[in-house]
Amino acid sequence: MKINCCSCFKPLMLTAALAITSVVHSAEKPTNDIVKSPWAFDLNTYLWLPRIDGNFTSGPFETSASPSFIDIMGKLRNFPMTFNGHFNAYYDRIGFYLDGSYMGLDFRPQVDKGESKGVSTRMGIMEYGASYRLLGSTAAERVSKWGETPRSYNFDIYAGARTIWLGNQAEFARVSKSTNSSITAPVLGGRVMVDISPKWYVLVDGSVGGFGVDKVNFTSSALGTIGYRTRLFDVPASVEAGYKMLNVQVNGTDLTSDITMHGPYMGLTGYW
Repeated sequence: MKINCCSCFKPLMLTAALAITSVVHSAEKPTNDIVKSPWAFDLNTYLWLPRIDGNFTSGPFETSASPSFIDIMGKLRNFPMTFNGHFNAYYDRIGFYLDGSYMGLDFRPQVDKGESKGVSTRMGIMEYGASYRLLGSTAAERVSKWGETPRSYNFDIYAGARTIWLGNQAEFARVSKSTNSSITAPVLGGRVMVDISPKWYVLVDGSVGGFGVDKVNFTSSALGTIGYRTRLFDVPASVEAGYKMLNVQVNGTDLTSDITMHGPYMGLTGYW
């Protein structure tokens, strides 16, 4: 009798073990599709070649010009020194961004004869704030499923600030004089990204701000690009090309400017 019980019990144990193993494997499969972390990051470095329309005024110094990128290369004493970068950090649908641009321009004097050697203008732009993704997949989902067919669009709204620093230096034969001014204004904006295919996408970003804060009557920006998703050294990446515009209207005691910069944009972004 004991032998019969053991012989019947062993097949039951084997059947139960196989059933448990099957359940475990079926539970593990969808778990692998779940995004492991809600955090995602991207870092973009870009080249912006703007035409500059308007005036640069800081204290007693003023420079008015409308040079294109070709004019800048031909008429300025030095090639403009520029730096541009953008960083995003996302937690689920909440994001934080930081964008920095720096440009240095050295204007020749209108008349070569005389004591003046020209005016140097240095302008730095820093943008920072928080965003929220209203529509579309989260940034972490996109990175985890890089190369797969994504959702057709994303829509983000954001609020933050734009800080602009302007420094002018006038050089004379024996002396040089300089002045620096900075302003900070709130901005509100939105960003839409539409997928054309799993690899190609279109991005449009626009913002407005100022509202009289810190003597900034109005400021706006617009960016339109087409991008291509790829991998660099097995890291998710994308390359972008498009057009960017920035306008700032300031009417202050130390700084009075009405500047519009617009021109081609090229970028490279890494994601993790």
